[in-house]
Amino acid sequence: MIVDTHVHVVSNDKVRHPLAPGATGWSTEVTNPVEDLIAAMDRAGVDRATLVQPVGTYALDNSYQADSAKRFPGRTVSVGILDPVAPDAADKLTYWITERGMQGMRLVSQADADDARGNALWMRAQELRIPISLAGGGQPDRIDKMRAMAARFPGVAVAPDHMAGWSNAKEHRAEMTRALVGLAALPNAYLRISSTSLAPYGSLDESEKTMFRRVIDAFSPKRVMWGSNFPSSREGGYSAQVELARTALPFLSAEDQRWILGDTALTLWPSLKVSAK
Repeated sequence: MIVDTHVHVVSNDKVRHPLAPGATGWSTEVTNPVEDLIAAMDRAGVDRATLVQPVGTYALDNSYQADSAKRFPGRTVSVGILDPVAPDAADKLTYWITERGMQGMRLVSQADADDARGNALWMRAQELRIPISLAGGGQPDRIDKMRAMAARFPGVAVAPDHMAGWSNAKEHRAEMTRALVGLAALPNAYLRISSTSLAPYGSLDESEKTMFRRVIDAFSPKRVMWGSNFPSSREGGYSAQVELARTALPFLSAEDQRWILGDTALTLWPSLKVSAK
């Protein structure tokens, strides 16, 4: 089974689902209605998907991701966005999980990942037993702060998005590798790799490829999962992003690929194991 753990849906109905004021980037240029995504998944051979709220599209209004996942139960689940240091963050988390059916949350904030003001949200996530995605990265100290918070709440499965920005951190990949290996030492730490992580792999030099593989080995494929990042990453269309996932890392065994392309995600979102409706 193939599970896309990082794909965004954006409605083409801007009246019912308006973009947030100040929306930027790809979401102002393209849409990806959930019906179109399901059709693209069928063509590409993708069985399940995690609909992740895009940062620059609807801000903290997770409604379209939540409503879209409810339309395709068993086929999709949704992951929203919250600012963990907002005073009402824990209650907002409860609302989106218990009332709107979301099955994870992505944390986006100007605050450090280990800011104690976020403790209430993390405690609630531990109580609700939902995984946390961490946006941002690209700096070793940010990963160290992610590790500190994940260690504080061992009952929360934690996963940085996009390999925590490793591929874009050209000037300090060695330090990024050290930080990610340190994060991987925590049993509740997972890693999401996406097109932004995979596309550059072929052009890395041998020392950089060794560091990349060291990160994957530290987590083990059983704690690494793939996400397309579509339609933010969209060159060649959705099928091209899926093909990239299948072919970009030739050092993976068939079993490794099976975990990264699907089985790891099923451990975090077991509802995706059921027959889709």
